[in-house]
Amino acid sequence: MEKLAYLQKYSTDVSFVDFSQLTEEITDTFPEYWKAVLSAASMDLSVKILLEEWAKFSYQYGSTVAYLKDHLLEVELIFNRGKYSLLYSVRNKAGGIAYYEGKNPFTKAIPENIKLVWDKIPDSFTGFYDQLHNGWVYFASQSNGLSPIEGVIVLGDLDWGILDDIDAASLPFTLENCIGFFNNGMGDYAAIDLNSSDQQQGFIWWHTKPPKLNVDIWAVIDAWTKIGLAQ
Repeated sequence: MEKLAYLQKYSTDVSFVDFSQLTEEITDTFPEYWKAVLSAASMDLSVKILLEEWAKFSYQYGSTVAYLKDHLLEVELIFNRGKYSLLYSVRNKAGGIAYYEGKNPFTKAIPENIKLVWDKIPDSFTGFYDQLHNGWVYFASQSNGLSPIEGVIVLGDLDWGILDDIDAASLPFTLENCIGFFNNGMGDYAAIDLNSSDQQQGFIWWHTKPPKLNVDIWAVIDAWTKIGLAQ
């Protein structure tokens, strides 16, 4: 299969799964909407059901949802790196196909350092992780989308060369309280300060220049996701 050969260039153990052949023990770990999508009578109906679920997150992903409505071609079940995911086939502007992976929200393994602050993370994030997907990323790079919870970072846990070029003390936050949720694949993150009183606000943490402060965090994530889908 041409598609499988492409996917296996980036994950050698990925495989397509026939939902109808799975045991109830396995399918009980899937969200109800996954079961409806994967048991639908046609691909058009599968896509319709899936997009109805995405519509519940239009606050976060307005542009992305609109793009998916026009360009999502297919959704399939895969087994990748030991877990089940939905694979999205999306037509890009050049006429090619971009593959995105949405992991199972019910089998996520929240890292201990993130568990400690889970109740401080805005509901707009935790709701997505708990109900729709445990991250949603471009398959080939595992980036350019909301990272799986296992892959989100506390900015203070990493060494940043940019700190040698900026006045870290002048920043309105400490990196130990900041989480990067979106990785653009080039070392930059859309991030939030957990101590901020404005849960809609965040910042872009560039690895080569000073951060862009006071941005609408979901507007940035949505825009970056849409750009990745379309290009």
